[in-house]
Amino acid sequence: MEPARCSRSGGRVTARRLQPWEEARGLLHELQDMEGCLVAKIGPVTVALPDELRERLQGLMDREIGILRTDVDYRFRCLDGEKDAA
Repeated sequence: MEPARCSRSGGRVTARRLQPWEEARGLLHELQDMEGCLVAKIGPVTVALPDELRERLQGLMDREIGILRTDVDYRFRCLDGEKDAA
């Protein structure tokens, strides 16, 4: 995964940008805004995502998810057995 840099209060936060056909899987712990970046903590990984995923992901906080980057967009799924809320 390629590192992406997003500013936060003058400091730097390192988030990974998924490469095409890479997936981040785990519990969705946190969503943050960092100057134009949507940063999500998914399991042990922090990833930079497009801001347009924010509304769909907010309803999945504290759930087990997978986010897959394809050649053209991002796909996500719920892995905890509950029906997808988004």
